[in-house]
Amino acid sequence: MAVRDISHVELYTRDTVGTVRFLVSTMGFTRVADSVAVDRSSVLLRQGDVQIVVTSGWVTGRWLSEYGGGVADIAVTCDNVSEIARAALAAGAKVTRSLQGNPIISGWGGISHTLLSASTADAAVPPAGHKWMASPGAPAESVGRAHRLDHIAIRLETSGLADYTAFYTEVLGLAPLPVSRPVPGDEAASPVVVRSASERVVFALTTANADHRTGALPPSSDPERAVGAHRLAFLADDVLSGAREFQDRGTRGLCYQLVERSGAYGFSADDARLAAGTWSLVR
Repeated sequence: MAVRDISHVELYTRDTVGTVRFLVSTMGFTRVADSVAVDRSSVLLRQGDVQIVVTSGWVTGRWLSEYGGGVADIAVTCDNVSEIARAALAAGAKVTRSLQGNPIISGWGGISHTLLSASTADAAVPPAGHKWMASPGAPAESVGRAHRLDHIAIRLETSGLADYTAFYTEVLGLAPLPVSRPVPGDEAASPVVVRSASERVVFALTTANADHRTGALPPSSDPERAVGAHRLAFLADDVLSGAREFQDRGTRGLCYQLVERSGAYGFSADDARLAAGTWSLVR
């Protein structure tokens, strides 16, 4: 019942124009389709195998009020959707259904996981649940350097780290990877990295209520310490000057990062290419 891949990531935002402009002009995504419904409007962006849906409108209002914008759903493809949904219910998660009948598992910090069948998944097909219309003038292929998601970093409260790790390993079939800590004696909890057998789904789980350098409790109003997904890292074949990180402060401090991979996974915060105090998968 293992998870195989990430179908798409859906962002909720109050500023669709600004978010789309950033992802297209800075990150190299291509706007390929638009969808307008009674309660929402969405834009589909694509680069390589990565699909991002940017959504705003009435349906997002309550979520935005509580979480302030950012990653609302990480849709994953699975070997056996029904089996994972049953396991999630047994583990105490809330499971609802999309309009198409796909199970949606509730997660931490407002993140949900829509479960899709791996047997019918196609990266070239727009995500279901929207009436997509091709964007005028959209090129056949994007010109960006990224070709798939490398990892997604998720912040949790310290009290939820063990439970969420167990959920990802026991319900979604992900396996933990070895990690290293940046400074001996650091009071911050070590991060946990979990990965699918296909190596196409990697979640880096960190904690929100301890600064990784000092162990200090951050202000609750700081968007960069909010729980939920806080970094989308994209795998690129060639990244100038190593890993480049971009910040979109309009979506709860969400970072977009390009990384390059030589093969083996490592996890460290002391690489000079990265911003101080951040954790990231590196070569």
